[in-house]
Amino acid sequence: MALAALKQQLKHQIQSMVDEGILVEQQFAQVQELKNSDNPNFVSKVLNDFCDGAEQTITNLNKLLSEEQIEFDELNASIHLLKGSSSSIGASQVRLATIELNKAVDEKSKERSLEALRKVTHEYLRIQYKLQTIIQLENKIYDVESKALKIDANCAAGTSYSKHI
Repeated sequence: MALAALKQQLKHQIQSMVDEGILVEQQFAQVQELKNSDNPNFVSKVLNDFCDGAEQTITNLNKLLSEEQIEFDELNASIHLLKGSSSSIGASQVRLATIELNKAVDEKSKERSLEALRKVTHEYLRIQYKLQTIIQLENKIYDVESKALKIDANCAAGTSYSKHI
């Protein structure tokens, strides 16, 4: 697939997520702006780190809420971590769901906390699938750009494919 088509597909995926209200365009654009030639896989790495961290945090929150004696302070620390990471990439619905969970934990309501955690999990799964698509597109774009750079470097060095025939 041509580089321009991949970039257009990526742009469409991001816009679709913005239109659905699950991604804040300005915040996500800030992540994209940090991508450069020294770190071309930056966006993929950040999104993978977010997904890995969110899954671990949600697992931990489920574990903490399943205990007989709930450590509400420990819950708040994990919620804060997830709220911060979701905010940093623009995962707006995950961030909003963590705010609801935080309120339920502050009320020390196990029932409300479990309900709010289900919403956090739902919103995470909703964006996670779409983030995986962005990661795949970013990786394909990187591969195409890398191949183009290698060809350009070979041509600049005077290497020609016809010399090897």
